[in-house]
Amino acid sequence: MKKTIYSLTGTPPKLFPTLIKGFNTIANHWYLILFPVVIDALLWLGPKLKVKTLMMPFINTMTENVLKISPPEMLPTAQTYQALWDQLINQFNLTSLIRTLPIGVPSIIARQSPLTSPLGPGISYELPTVNWVFIALGILLLVGFLLGSIYFILVSQVTAPDAGKMSLKDVFSAYLQSLIMFCLMIILLILISVPLLMLLSILSLINLGIGQFFMMVAAFLLLWLLMPLVFSPHGVFVLKQKALPSMLISVRLVRLFLPGTGLFVMTSILISEGLNMLWTIPDPDSWMTMIGIGGHAFIITGLLAASFIYYREGLKWMQDNLQKMAEATKMQQENGGTTLEQR
Repeated sequence: MKKTIYSLTGTPPKLFPTLIKGFNTIANHWYLILFPVVIDALLWLGPKLKVKTLMMPFINTMTENVLKISPPEMLPTAQTYQALWDQLINQFNLTSLIRTLPIGVPSIIARQSPLTSPLGPGISYELPTVNWVFIALGILLLVGFLLGSIYFILVSQVTAPDAGKMSLKDVFSAYLQSLIMFCLMIILLILISVPLLMLLSILSLINLGIGQFFMMVAAFLLLWLLMPLVFSPHGVFVLKQKALPSMLISVRLVRLFLPGTGLFVMTSILISEGLNMLWTIPDPDSWMTMIGIGGHAFIITGLLAASFIYYREGLKWMQDNLQKMAEATKMQQENGGTTLEQR
């Protein structure tokens, strides 16, 4: 059977015009940056939930066991890891988990977890039991996904040509799908990560250098596998799809029609991370940090708006080509039974 090659027509969304549209949109709807600003201000100046007292005995026991079985040449490395764990536990603020993924309100303070602020060390609460940790974690995640759903809905609406009004039904539906998508992402990460971690552990026991090399390879492999899912949340808020169909649409869009998505994502990451270095220059105990919080809120919300614009234009381009391909296939089959191959 004869194959006919079909070339994609039209123009896919362009990188820099899309980014400019995103920032212009947020400049005209500045109130949207209040979501990350308020979250960051609360994490910075508000009370902190700590798990240091609960976790330190476990960390100390684990470190002692590692030091006992480690060869002499590995002792400095093990001691370094112990110091890193001590620092992480000391700085960890459970409240920062209100910044949920993949749908949530962005936060630069959640990444830093500063111990001080212009108001002083602040109030800290040590959670006494594991049960209290799970209760606090559940509440923070539920609140985080609710705030993130409202934030994403509003950003989606301001980037739509015919924006409608937000309804309670839309919020509830998006909130539910956000929770389902989070669970699906966790399951997917477990299915991918567990075999990789087992393989890396075996390789590290054989040779530490080989293990570190394959760890870098595994990181790139994980990034390559997860990249097509980058627009998974967008289907929930733009198309009002359920979580799983939204993830499948994202994979199809990125793999078949928008291979340049990687450039868009990498450029967005470079802009965000590059400017984060600027926003975090002020000390946490200086009020200048508020400038960093405001700057981060504008940039990250602008990038999110640009991603919605990119998704809408890419989706329209994909649908136009799918329609033309279907029409071409029908005509060719009527004229001789040829099959169609995409270029």
